[in-house]
Amino acid sequence: MSLLKKLASDTAAYGLSSILARLINYIFSFIIVKAVTTAEYGDYTKFYAYAGFLQVVLTHGMETAYFRFNSKGGKQPKAFATGFLSMVVLSLAFIILSYIFQLKIAELARVAGNPEFVLLFAWIMAFDTFAALPFASLRANNKAIKFAVFRVINIVVFIIFILILLFWLPKIYDQGVLSGDLWTRYYNPDYGIGYVFIANLIASVVTFILLFGELRQLKFGVDISLYKKMLPYALPIMLVGFAGMINEMLSRVMMEYLLPYDDYTNKEILGVFGFNYKFAMLITLFLQAYRYAAEPFFFANAENSNAKSVYSKSMHYFIIAGCFIFLGVMVMIPFIQSVLVSFDPKYIEYFEGQNVVPILLAANLLLGIYFNLSTWYKVTDKTHIGAMIAIFGAFMTFLLNWIMIPKYGYTGAATSTLLCYLSMVIVGYIAELKYYPIPYNMKGGISYILLSFILWKGFDWINHNFALHIGWLTSISIVILLFYISVAYISERRKIKLKTR
Repeated sequence: MSLLKKLASDTAAYGLSSILARLINYIFSFIIVKAVTTAEYGDYTKFYAYAGFLQVVLTHGMETAYFRFNSKGGKQPKAFATGFLSMVVLSLAFIILSYIFQLKIAELARVAGNPEFVLLFAWIMAFDTFAALPFASLRANNKAIKFAVFRVINIVVFIIFILILLFWLPKIYDQGVLSGDLWTRYYNPDYGIGYVFIANLIASVVTFILLFGELRQLKFGVDISLYKKMLPYALPIMLVGFAGMINEMLSRVMMEYLLPYDDYTNKEILGVFGFNYKFAMLITLFLQAYRYAAEPFFFANAENSNAKSVYSKSMHYFIIAGCFIFLGVMVMIPFIQSVLVSFDPKYIEYFEGQNVVPILLAANLLLGIYFNLSTWYKVTDKTHIGAMIAIFGAFMTFLLNWIMIPKYGYTGAATSTLLCYLSMVIVGYIAELKYYPIPYNMKGGISYILLSFILWKGFDWINHNFALHIGWLTSISIVILLFYISVAYISERRKIKLKTR
């Protein structure tokens, strides 16, 4: 099997699980809108933005360090136990601090009326961190099916409890079925988004229990000398990840504080932004599946003589797939919106922010391109350079959001994200040329980007100039997507496959 076929099959394996699970969660997040207010959806958006930052700090780069030291110079059986203990200690410290400063954190997060949200999220973050290295172990040992099953179970459990807590129990409560001290003490029909956090915690605990089998590797023990090597490698990766979260999530955190309105209105605007960000996350879902497969794959082939050619072709095919997702979302938005409105007219109030969707899709495509560019500093152990680029991007994100959010609202936030990732791609490419030049197919990649952009703008022109029925408009969307696929197939089918050594 060619190296690229191996990467593609791994991406598909992890993608079927990750994308399926996340897609179910993604679709269900639209359903949550039906059960909560726009302001509550703003809190939902904000807390899961915090979760991104916390997860990066609590894992502190140990997943990538595990991949590196588990494949470097032969298998390092103690790499798992060493990295896992580090993550557990940090997570427990985080839980203790959350209990000590619970009220203050709740006040700063503007949820003083529900300080228990802080503790719920602390435990969610802890159990997700406990599960991170066991999941990484499944990836490193090519247990894609088990990985897929556990990921899907996580989402299924989450959704089951969402349905029970947010939809089923309120329904029977309104019918007067629930009564007595037990229900009034433990069930509140107006708890809203709090039940989302409870469902998430249950799902996280169940998932960690399923992963107990991977903890058998703890028997190999902790190696302090190995930890002294893993930590310096991991911390720059943590900085990269943290800076990445700043680039992706900071706008959602800053928006509530920088918008020139009252708290409730700011939360509503944040809710609209978070809703429309969901459309752009389809590229992020693909990138995550790709990353799950690519990280262990790139490390495993780092010493191959044709490694640079592999990285180049991986980037090329990532761009082809990413542009297809960009185009697919943009031409199918009218159909998706019609489906949502038929489900509940309430969704119309969220559509006012749809202008940010193409901006955020383009930004996430650039993020995927940067992920491919960043391969060189990971396989050459120059993670400090990656950290410097990420910090530069984080500074750009903060500065641009600070300037643009008060004036342009969520459009300014989306544009800031796009400009940040564009600057990181440029700086990352310049650094890659200097330290580890890879023969990327620049002409081919730019051609697919331009093709997807032109096709989208053509569809957009038709949509705004002709009052077509949604059925006809959807048919045109499908024709456009088939045209893109045909062009890609004809252009790529004669490419020489890269074989393993």
